[in-house]
Amino acid sequence: MDSISGKRHPSGTFASIVRCFIMALALMCLLTACHSITGRVHRKHDNYVREKDKYLTGRIGSSSRHPVYTTLLSRREAEKDLDELEWLIENRYSYRDLKGVDYRGSLDSIRGALGDGISLGDFGYQLTKFIALFGDGHSKISSSFVHLKTLCTEFLPFLVEESGGRLVAFKPDRSGFVDSDFPFLRGMDGVPMEAWLEAAGRLVAQGSPQYVRYHSIRNLRYVECLRKELGINKLGAIQVELESADGAASKQIELPLVKKGPVYGFWPRNKNPIKQWKDIRVESRILPGNIGYLRFVFMLAEPEFLDDLVETMNRFAKTDGLIIDIRTNSGGSRAPLRVLFPFFLAENDLPRVVNVAAYRLGVKDRKEAFEDRYLYPASSPRWSEAERAVIKQFASTFEPEWVLPEGEFREWHYFVISPFRDQGYFHYDKPVVILMDRWNFSACDIFLGAFKGWKNVTLMGLPSGGGSGCRVKYRLRNSLISIYLSSMASFRPNGRLYDGNGIQPDVLLEPVPTDFIGETDTVLDAAIRRISRRTN
Repeated sequence: MDSISGKRHPSGTFASIVRCFIMALALMCLLTACHSITGRVHRKHDNYVREKDKYLTGRIGSSSRHPVYTTLLSRREAEKDLDELEWLIENRYSYRDLKGVDYRGSLDSIRGALGDGISLGDFGYQLTKFIALFGDGHSKISSSFVHLKTLCTEFLPFLVEESGGRLVAFKPDRSGFVDSDFPFLRGMDGVPMEAWLEAAGRLVAQGSPQYVRYHSIRNLRYVECLRKELGINKLGAIQVELESADGAASKQIELPLVKKGPVYGFWPRNKNPIKQWKDIRVESRILPGNIGYLRFVFMLAEPEFLDDLVETMNRFAKTDGLIIDIRTNSGGSRAPLRVLFPFFLAENDLPRVVNVAAYRLGVKDRKEAFEDRYLYPASSPRWSEAERAVIKQFASTFEPEWVLPEGEFREWHYFVISPFRDQGYFHYDKPVVILMDRWNFSACDIFLGAFKGWKNVTLMGLPSGGGSGCRVKYRLRNSLISIYLSSMASFRPNGRLYDGNGIQPDVLLEPVPTDFIGETDTVLDAAIRRISRRTN
């Protein structure tokens, strides 16, 4: 591996810090499971920056002495990493052609702006924006040392959410709005919020509209980086323009930035605080009207968690309706779907195909990764006769909205769930409402897609993010930046991709501002009313 070098080198104590930083990265490369990169692209490059790519080549720099800004890559080192990344995209990436991205031209623009070299932080920042072009939320920079929260040293002192097309500003501990009389955010530093969101969106995978919008709003925290994206040459306190609920009045205030970025966390808050993964539990209770309430904020595969789901369903056997709340659940394993869905299948229901996917040739260990996702080819001996018949019939009519590049993918694999009546299982045939939001992604998309259109089930809330990629981690040899790239193309049974679409609710319902600070939960209230109307 080439050394990381540049024109200027830190000296003294700080040089030791930088050397330790580089050694730590090298150690991570050995200890972290990354797939090897076996090639680099060799071709003639255009050595200039295209107009449409200028935003990709911006450098944020920093007054910080953080090693990501003082560690420099030479031009040659950065070029080699760009060639490796291009090779990965061409030979390993499943969604390479999905959006028609001219990735060679964009990589050449980044190359054309390298000059004599680039800092590690700026290189990671540019690659973040480049990978976002493909619209795949699973593919991204993995290395935390070049994430936005690391590249920024100052952050907004409040959180932002959206309600009715307007942005709500509230305190990080959710104890109230930034200003109770002016709860909405109109602008910052004299710039309208839509311009801030456009800048924030450059760092978000260009997937479904709801995915881009939601993650752009969350990126507003990284105000130091976004100021540089917008060309605002300012440090320190931020001027904030707030707006009254009726929009008739506004107010200007100045707020100091904070050194630690505010955290959204799981919301609504769990009954038991979650500080680490082992704290995640199934939350359940019986609501007024004899309605079961089941909530989980992450899709876990641990046996204890799955057993809790089965036990909870049994406690709810005599309820008059059920609410499954997966708001702010970003995904994880498909196991909760595999465990829960049979409760909603009658004994005479046919097996249900819930996902169709194929993985990119040349990527290692995909068979095991697909089996972890309950995906098997039609020829698999694991299928029952009923499942085999359903798959055969399904395959004869399946038409994907995106035709996979010929010769680059394995055959179709299927995720199928069948009725079964093992101990603890029964058919729950009462009304069910599933609460969802834009944070739902990945395994949550699969979960929601399986229940979409099923008997007695209503999806309520906001569209899910949309993503199903089976990502693989690679590490570029010179910068040591780790990158996730998706290895599969994944479809709903109706042929629609999860990526770029997500799952639409049956009942579209946005939170109101007071929901974000815990004074109300109007979405849950609406679910209770819907079930109560159907059972009375």
